[in-house]
Amino acid sequence: MQGIIDRQLDVLIYPEIGMDPMSVRLASLRLAPVQVATWGHPETTGLPTIDYYLSAEELEPPRAQENYTERLITLPNLGCFYRPWGGEAISLDLGKLGIDPRSPLLLCPGMPFKYALQHDWVFAEIARRLGRCQFVFFIPEVSNLAEALRQRLDAVFAQYGLNFDEYVIFIPWLNGPAFDGLLERADVFLDTIGFSGFNTAMQAVEQGSPIVTREGRFLRGRLASGILKRMGLHELIAGSEEDYISLAVKLIRDGEYRDRVRKRIETDRHVLFEDMAPIRALEDFLAKVAK
Repeated sequence: MQGIIDRQLDVLIYPEIGMDPMSVRLASLRLAPVQVATWGHPETTGLPTIDYYLSAEELEPPRAQENYTERLITLPNLGCFYRPWGGEAISLDLGKLGIDPRSPLLLCPGMPFKYALQHDWVFAEIARRLGRCQFVFFIPEVSNLAEALRQRLDAVFAQYGLNFDEYVIFIPWLNGPAFDGLLERADVFLDTIGFSGFNTAMQAVEQGSPIVTREGRFLRGRLASGILKRMGLHELIAGSEEDYISLAVKLIRDGEYRDRVRKRIETDRHVLFEDMAPIRALEDFLAKVAK
């Protein structure tokens, strides 16, 4: 802390506040005349010591300022300069992972804590409508929440009269090239409802994977939908859980539609990458508040 004070900063930017306890402790202090948070953790801080919150035009709803204690600043487009991963995907043997290569594959890559109890039924309903299919979830190295999620889903599938083990598999967390290889094989990428993913959705876009997302009320539930809107793919943004289910089912059943979506992603994804507009806007913001 003293090291920060000694530098006599004009502006202090926290990439996230809340993912680590130390970031909350530091942000609760006045260490610079102007203090700013941004969406490494996509929530308002609620702290009187944080003056501004940097977000993005495509990620916020109308009247978004109502959701923040800080003054909201929305940078253009997705609000960031994002370089494509560009790595070469690894071809995977699905059978060795326990995945049935004959079944339609729905990828569910969110961290376990992002899956809310009230949405568990969505997966069982998709399975009921499709019949044969497989949902792939992941087990992080440093979390024990995957087992709790597995037990919840098992109970919901049982309520639907479905054999959980026939539809759902949890596999170990994969590194970048291996995950890209799985994205290539997946038929649909299911974004987490209520607590969306950004980096994982961007990886899906790079591999041309069709994304299904349910746009939420707050920033945390609008990350993947912002990516899709930027590409003009509003049709992949569900307005309700029922729409989410119907869209996932359509993408699995209608192969021609799924292929058209893939081609549109491949054609339009260039707009997401290496966007200088947010950089220029951030420069202008910093020059203004540092005066």
